[in-house]
Amino acid sequence: MKKKGLLLTAACAALVLTASIGSAFAYFSTYEKALGGYVIHLGDYEEITEDFSDWTKKVVVTNRQDSKDDVYVRIKAFAGSQVALQYSGDARWSPAADGYYYYSDVVKPGESTSEIDVLINNIPQGVDPDSFNVVVVYEATAVRYNADGTPYADWTQTLDVTYVTGGDN
Repeated sequence: MKKKGLLLTAACAALVLTASIGSAFAYFSTYEKALGGYVIHLGDYEEITEDFSDWTKKVVVTNRQDSKDDVYVRIKAFAGSQVALQYSGDARWSPAADGYYYYSDVVKPGESTSEIDVLINNIPQGVDPDSFNVVVVYEATAVRYNADGTPYADWTQTLDVTYVTGGDN
């Protein structure tokens, strides 16, 4: 009888001690700081190519060959609040009030946008370019057509594609 009581007490203690493991795991998986470049893929229609040098991020978006849709593309870059970002690209890239830059041409499967440069200005003194983080978000929407056949973009109907790229530059 004494053995059963001791075993029951040990089992209860083990249950109490392990009950909080789930919340501890959730804390570490939610609040753990991550370093480096990361891409979040919520779809697989487009690919983004970035090159970083001389405080400029060069961005090209490609509609994958196996994509089933012609698409329109938009991008937006983010950096720290002390940093100013300046975009430059050909006439097909244009800014909008929502902070995105929109590519005016339809991007067919296997095709790419022209390059758009994101120049990083007002860099705080002493910042190492290899540890600086600029995040680029881009979205795509399938091309829609008016009754007369004119293509247009409906940004309320984005594809299941929102890529966030960034990391150490």
